[in-house]
Formats: sequence, C-alpha cells, structure tokens
Amino acid sequence: MKKSIFFWLYFVASIILAVYFSTRIITSLMGRGPVSYVKHISILSDSKTTDFEPIMVATGINSGTNIKSVDLYQINHRVSKIPGIKNSSVRRLANGDIIIKTEQHKVAAQWFDGVYYYPLSVDGTKIDTPTTERNTNTIVFQGTIPENLTEIINGVSGLSEYIDYMNMIESRRWNIHTKNGITIYLPENNPSVAVNKIKTLNQTHKLLSRDIEIIDMRDNARILVKTRK
Repeated sequence: MKKSIFFWLYFVASIILAVYFSTRIITSLMGRGPVSYVKHISILSDSKTTDFEPIMVATGINSGTNIKSVDLYQINHRVSKIPGIKNSSVRRLANGDIIIKTEQHKVAAQWFDGVYYYPLSVDGTKIDTPTTERNTNTIVFQGTIPENLTEIINGVSGLSEYIDYMNMIESRRWNIHTKNGITIYLPENNPSVAVNKIKTLNQTHKLLSRDIEIIDMRDNARILVKTRK
C-alpha cells in the first residue's frame, strides 16, 4: 500500500513537471512568456580596466527585449569593432540571459603620428583611442610597425627612460632616437645584444649623456661613434 502511494505521488509530480516545462517551451517558441525576453546582459572580460559602457551600447538591446529579435552575429560584429577589443563572443542562454565575453589587446607601447599617441599592442595593433600625452617611460614607435613587438620591447626596456622614439628602417632593423638627440643604429640580427652593450657602456661611461650624434651598432666587431661637430 505504501509503495502504491509513493508511485502515484511520483506519477502526479512527473505529470505536473512535464506540463510546466512543455508550457514554458511552447510559450517561448510562440514569443510569449518570461523566457522569451532578454532578462540580463552579462559582460565578461579578461581585463579589470575594461569600459563596459561602449559594449552595452553596441548590443543595442535592453532588458525586456524579445529574445527572438536579438541577432547575435550583428551584436558580436559591433562589439568586436570597439577600440581595444581583440576578440569577442556572444551567446544566448535558455533562461533569457545574453553573455558577452571579450578579450582586450595587451597595450605595451605607444605609436606617435606627430600629433597623437595611440596605444600599441604587442602584436602591432594600433588602438584607436589616441591621446595628446605620452605615458611615462613608455616605448614610443613611429612609422611602420611589424606584427610582433615583444622581442624589441623587452630588449630596450632597460633604456626606456632615455628613448624618445624608435622607428623601423627598411622593414629590417630599428633605430633608437634618444631624448638628447643621439641616434642608435641597431643591427638586424640580435638587437637585444647591441642594446645590452649600450646599457653597459652607459652605466660605466655615461655614454648617452655625451655629445654624440650617432652610435652605430650594426657591426658586431666594433662600435662606431660619430660626435657632433
């Protein structure tokens, strides 16, 4: 008798749950009911400094928007065009939530066009959020930028306080222009080795404080120095 009661209780509960979920699914497909509308928009980012407001504006939706009218592809396209965003994805959950995930460019330097300073990522992407001010002790580049700046940025980091800007010559090698007017010709191969020599000479002989016009490091066997006339 006891087993029979439990059987019917479970049976009735199963019927109620089946009717409930079937009703939810049908109303959702018909564009009615609470799960047919956007309840929340959640934004996840890999950076603590991400500005969420432009992302929210780019979605073009608010809580209460009919979820069937939401075009995830178009939202993701608009979000991906926001300056500073490297990758993004948008998905819709069954409960009516919209989840937006973003990956930000890792800013490692600045690019100068003669008027504005643009944030520059390690993969050479110029981020369209310019400023008229230069960041303190940040490496600044001018001219053509290659796709990978990691090696050169790491290599010259010890000289950042002396560097005015750097530019690439014939897409092969770098020149360093110091704040007191010295131009350093770096070699095409292993520029970090040449930079370390400069750092050592500067520590021991104050090289970058002297009345020098050019320091040519392109010959591994010797350093050529041209003084100002």
